[in-house]
Amino acid sequence: MQGRILTILNVQVFIGELPSGDLKVWNPFNDRVRQLIEPICRGKGRWHPRFNNWIVFSNFIYEVIAELDTLEKAHHG
Repeated sequence: MQGRILTILNVQVFIGELPSGDLKVWNPFNDRVRQLIEPICRGKGRWHPRFNNWIVFSNFIYEVIAELDTLEKAHHG
């Protein structure tokens, strides 16, 4: 999977596959966007404090991407 950029509440959210097969999800600090993304990723991966991003485990990639796509459609712009 190539990296993708989603736009949620006018904030770019970057997702991309890691060499391990896991998914990284990163966005610039925005509390409203964090409140939307965190529940999608929590329990399906871990927070990586060094890089301030979520690492979603490979077995949840498609589920998380589908939820983020739905979130983008609901909150684009």
